[in-house]
Amino acid sequence: MRVFLGLGTNLGERLKNLKKALTKLRERGVIVQSVSSVYETQPIGACSPQPLFLNAVVEVFWSGDLIQLLEVTEAVEKEMGRTEKGSGGPRTIDIDILWAQGVRYQSLRLIVPHPRLWQRAFVLVPLSELVSHIDGREVRAVADALVADQGVKVYAKDWWSGGDSGGSSSASV
Repeated sequence: MRVFLGLGTNLGERLKNLKKALTKLRERGVIVQSVSSVYETQPIGACSPQPLFLNAVVEVFWSGDLIQLLEVTEAVEKEMGRTEKGSGGPRTIDIDILWAQGVRYQSLRLIVPHPRLWQRAFVLVPLSELVSHIDGREVRAVADALVADQGVKVYAKDWWSGGDSGGSSSASV
């Protein structure tokens, strides 16, 4: 299935953290289809002052179910030093399942589409590089309405050279 993952980091060598996370996802059977640019963003709803985040969105192909993918993303987070999920604190890596084409899922562990997808410019701006519409909504238009308040700026383009395509392609879904 076609799935979009959000990646974020604000500790250590942030760009290297994003690259390492993608490499580890691939090692676990996640097929990277396309990768957005990387954006530097302010922490939102942070408990205390934190370093700026780097965020990107990745389109992947996954052949298992969403809970299996969640287990893979959580294993990568843990391997990279993530100890708490959902704390709002600084982190070496955060990987969220944002949206899966044609799938709606809800359990105690996972909700897809991500419940705050349409409220976060740091997700919607990079997502808009990879897909133009989701469920009939124009991704870039919603992102543009949020950018002024949430501070999102391009940090790196063409940052992923992991053997998969790294360019952007905007498609309607």
